Amino acid sequence: MDSYGFLKVDTQADQRSRVYRVATLGAGIFIHLMVCWTVLSIGYMNIEPLQFLGIASLSGAGFLLFGVAILLEWNLSLEDPDMNLAQMIWAVSVVIMTAYFSIELKPVVVLSGLAMIVLGANRLTKNELMIFAAYSMVVYIASVSYKAQFNSLSWITEIVVMIAFGLVLVFGPILYRLEMVMFENTLIDKNAELTTALKRIRELATKDELTGAYNRRHLMEVLSQQKAMADRRDYCFTLCYVDLDFFKRVNDRFGHSAGDQVLKGFSEIAQSILREVDCVSRIGGEEFVLLLAGTSQGDAKLAAARIGEKLTNLQVSSIEPNYRITASMGITEFRRNEEISQTMDRADKALYDAKRTGRNKVIIADLDE
Repeated sequence: MDSYGFLKVDTQADQRSRVYRVATLGAGIFIHLMVCWTVLSIGYMNIEPLQFLGIASLSGAGFLLFGVAILLEWNLSLEDPDMNLAQMIWAVSVVIMTAYFSIELKPVVVLSGLAMIVLGANRLTKNELMIFAAYSMVVYIASVSYKAQFNSLSWITEIVVMIAFGLVLVFGPILYRLEMVMFENTLIDKNAELTTALKRIRELATKDELTGAYNRRHLMEVLSQQKAMADRRDYCFTLCYVDLDFFKRVNDRFGHSAGDQVLKGFSEIAQSILREVDCVSRIGGEEFVLLLAGTSQGDAKLAAARIGEKLTNLQVSSIEPNYRITASMGITEFRRNEEISQTMDRADKALYDAKRTGRNKVIIADLDE
């Protein structure tokens, strides 16, 4: 699908979400109207049932208009296609209108409408929220003042309702957003913990726990990737098989803990000399495989020599500070279109030749094999 197709799908998803939000707000106002009808039925609203039905019909028509505008995509030409502020103003106007006719249960009428409005107001921007709150307070005060011309009002009740009205309008969305921020921060922390755990699991699945070198499975994955690149274009990579010379003597002479330190020491030396694109892997015991990406076997031999030289400076045990360990290495370069197993067998044979002919040396596999 082209970029236009993706844009169209995104627009359709946004429009469906907008219709859902209009329907949700409309449902909240419908519940408010049901509360008002109950108050009217017990005689605490100064309005005729037919007039109330007219207000309810007008309210429903407004939300229907919002829904039609979205379905016909008229809203897409607006600066705010969500029409959040317009919906909030319409909803609060319905609440204030019904509150105007209430007698003694005005707090019930007002707060039943504000419950859903506060949730909707959370979608407003900071400037929109201030406009919405100012509009609501001005219209509410105007309705109370206008009603005072005809009826005696309990001003204490009206002031309390007015304060509650303002606090809910202004601080309700703010508190809701603070709660959402705290919830999001909790999710971020949990996500960070999950990411760390997944990273640890990935390391356990791909790395040798003792040395920090990669394991055989990861090595085979990297080899497959390197082979794919080498078979398609002018690209080379080299394998270096490594065996620590007479490693068993270290375990027998100084203990397995000293042997473990030697293994870790070699892994750290190899990783310090090779690059991040290369791969240092331990395939068992004292055997390692080094994969040098984009490197010829000649350059790989130079790197192997540096590793071997640095290894001779590694102190095996404080009991015998002068005791040193060496390594034998067999090197071969991948040959285009051959199987990975062939490359590995050739490097292994070169390693065997290095061990057979005296150890502590680097041998490149015979190109004529």
